[in-house]
Amino acid sequence: MTKLKAVIIDDSPQARKLLLMMLEEYKTDLEIIAEAEQATQGLELIKKHHPDVVFLDIEMPGKSGIQLAEQLLHDNITPAIIFTTAYNDYALKAFRLSAIDYLLKPINENHLQEAIEKIKKLHPKAEEEKKLKSFINNYDDVLPKTLSVPTTSGYQFLKIDDILYIKADGSYTHIFIDKEKPMTVSKNLKYFETALDGYSQFMRVHRSFLINLRQMKKFDKQNRGEIIMNDDVNIDLARDRRDEFFNAIEKFML
Repeated sequence: MTKLKAVIIDDSPQARKLLLMMLEEYKTDLEIIAEAEQATQGLELIKKHHPDVVFLDIEMPGKSGIQLAEQLLHDNITPAIIFTTAYNDYALKAFRLSAIDYLLKPINENHLQEAIEKIKKLHPKAEEEKKLKSFINNYDDVLPKTLSVPTTSGYQFLKIDDILYIKADGSYTHIFIDKEKPMTVSKNLKYFETALDGYSQFMRVHRSFLINLRQMKKFDKQNRGEIIMNDDVNIDLARDRRDEFFNAIEKFML
């Protein structure tokens, strides 16, 4: 039997090292051909090596594992994907609804063995595609529709779709909301980037801005590139975010 080629994508070096050690037991069936610590690099490796299997972490800074899976579907690249996740209850519910493979961290040896046995009997490509599309749809359906924002008196609940963008201001952030006054919160931008991880419409386009792509009115390619939001505010697109931005908006053009 030809060895299955596999890629590991996880932002934690320790998690990658542990998974590599655990997969040593299956080296007669599986060959790890590449590793990546973030989704953009992972996509390049997948396109280069055409692996049979991808071990893909969900919670990664920048582009999440879910967003990478969506990009693979868009590009008609469908390796078998085994998601790994540490704590996202909503992801687990979506996995169960879709019957797609996942490993809960810390990874259990028996669960890993079951996953390896499944991928040794790979489904036809069309079936893998169907499962992945089902998972992504279910994942979107089970995600909360509101964001709880800590305030001095408790919490305020914001409709996620109504958030235009979130702007950094030192250890504070300003949340701009459709048809409402902006609110200031004593949390940094990274706090909200983490809280909104998994919502593919949110993207860090600049060190100071996390935007809702669904609230974007226009993109002007002149100079470095400028994003115009629905409230007519102009936001610069950072140079190192351009490729990820263009990949993300392709999804919304489908």
